Amino acid sequence: TIQTDVYAMNRDNKLPDIGVVAQRYTLDMMGASQQLQLRTWTPQLNRFSVEVPFNWEADTWYTMKFEASTSADGRAVLKGKVWKRGEEEPADWTITGEDELGNVQGSPGLFGNAKDAEIFYDNLTVKSNE
Repeated sequence: TIQTDVYAMNRDNKLPDIGVVAQRYTLDMMGASQQLQLRTWTPQLNRFSVEVPFNWEADTWYTMKFEASTSADGRAVLKGKVWKRGEEEPADWTITGEDELGNVQGSPGLFGNAKDAEIFYDNLTVKSNE
């Protein structure tokens, strides 16, 4: 499980994409489309990606939490949540997905596409799934 606080600036009414990586999957807060996306590899979105609407705004700290695990039959089980920093963590996951051809290993990491506006990370933690 990877968890971090994220902050995005607004430049010319544009928001960046900002996210975290676990087990070679990305949980991405997509600024322009105002959605959350789970995906494996950007050029292979047709193979695996899940999106849900998620309105978020610049100049606000959010906490992102992303858990990736592998089921006994090799599927990747992915769970992500995002909430405003300082608020209580929601009980339910904001987005979930299962990849039938799961990546069974991979490193945690940070993702960002800051071509439209700056992004910041704070309070990064990586720990075993609970």
